[in-house]
Amino acid sequence: MSLKLKTAVLATATAIGLAGAAYAQDMRIAYTGYSTDNTFWIGVATAAGAEAEAQGVEFIDMTASSPDSAAQKDAVDRAIDMGVDGIIIGSVDNRAFDASLDNAAAKGIPVVAVDTGIDHPHISSLVQTDNLAAAGIAGAYIVEQLAGEGSVLILGGSAGHQTGNARRDGVLTTAEAAGHEVIFQICDWQDSCAFETTTNFLQSNPDIKAIFSAWDPGALAAVSAAKALGKLDDLVIVGFDGNPANLVAIEEGEQDATIKQDNTRMGQESVRNLLNIINGADAPAVVPIDGILITEANVADFK
Repeated sequence: MSLKLKTAVLATATAIGLAGAAYAQDMRIAYTGYSTDNTFWIGVATAAGAEAEAQGVEFIDMTASSPDSAAQKDAVDRAIDMGVDGIIIGSVDNRAFDASLDNAAAKGIPVVAVDTGIDHPHISSLVQTDNLAAAGIAGAYIVEQLAGEGSVLILGGSAGHQTGNARRDGVLTTAEAAGHEVIFQICDWQDSCAFETTTNFLQSNPDIKAIFSAWDPGALAAVSAAKALGKLDDLVIVGFDGNPANLVAIEEGEQDATIKQDNTRMGQESVRNLLNIINGADAPAVVPIDGILITEANVADFK
């Protein structure tokens, strides 16, 4: 949408480095995240909404209550039909948007991705954790704890999911390089699958000494399964997200570690980048955000 058709006003975010940016008084941006029932994504949406409010921009959260790629695509299509000025997508299935993004491009509506890359030329910017590097840190921690013994079970996301694949590869590459057998199982980010998979593999494979879940609720499911089998003390369990419940589990000695994602910064940066693009300014193609390893040694710093 051409900014010449709108009356520009100064943004209210001078203190955060966007001094001089001018945004239309009636500017609207749409956001659709992974779901509203996930702690990590609640944090992303809250930060994005607060950033939009600080900029004096209307923020329309169209996120579904549970992960649903069809519902999310529909939300994007509805946002385009509404004529919003820009869209932020935290995708459930990053392969689901080709036609929608073609339509957004035709109508001049910029789109930014958060957390997960979407392979389409109309995506102007991606804000995400450096998942490969962060998972490599998780893998190095697992290797150190195992001291040369045991296999590693990886509980993964969805097939072909960019974020999940990077988290898998970071741990897999590091563990295999240290000589550990790695078993990978797709769980579609489903906690029930994480519980069932952990239960089945711990019963059938006594060599498993570490479990990495690509999402923190899956790590808690693995903890529950291991406890039920009386094997929790024999395992290293590591998650990814830095959710509050997992920090409690680490503090209590049930989960060993997690990788914290800075979901506040992810929400903020995605809005800032989108507004810059709408305003005709540059925005980085990729904003990689470092992950932080949280263990019992430093968990108190993050609670």
